[in-house]
Amino acid sequence: MRKNSLLHGITSIAVCAGIFFSSVASAFDGAPGKIARDIELSEAGALKGMVVSTAGSPLADAAVRLQFAGSPVAETRTDADGRFLIRGVRGGLHSLNVGSTNTSVRLWTNGTAPAAARNQLVVSGSEFVIRGQYADCPPPVCVPCTGGLGAASLLSIAALGTATTAIILAVNAEDEVDDLKASLASP
Repeated sequence: MRKNSLLHGITSIAVCAGIFFSSVASAFDGAPGKIARDIELSEAGALKGMVVSTAGSPLADAAVRLQFAGSPVAETRTDADGRFLIRGVRGGLHSLNVGSTNTSVRLWTNGTAPAAARNQLVVSGSEFVIRGQYADCPPPVCVPCTGGLGAASLLSIAALGTATTAIILAVNAEDEVDDLKASLASP
């Protein structure tokens, strides 16, 4: 009976470790997904927008590039009020580049856009932009990633090992009690 419960305990540890490490690895796998902003084109099929600084003031003469599936569609520059207009655009998922900022936009032909869609796009010309929106905070500090395990990971592994060991000891103790009861009950 003891060999069987010990085998179950070792299997439990292996399964728990496998689940733990597979979920940690998959949580950081791949690049973060981009959220496309829904924009309704004008009746003439034009994309209207505005480029602003992180402080919210319009940026004049900023280069604006529209791409579809990685291929350039159009390029223009903003006027003195930071506004731009790109004519002859078709619907679909596009990428709008202003400086080093890349914003995913889902363009809808006039009258087909969802209710939440906007009729013009506002993007920031700063490189400290998250999903095409600007904020009144300083740029984020980049902390280099390390290949090793951090303190939180080590604590999680220690907690997992302690919990698994406690379960195995409890199961072994119950097996010993059952064996003792069985030996006392037999004639």
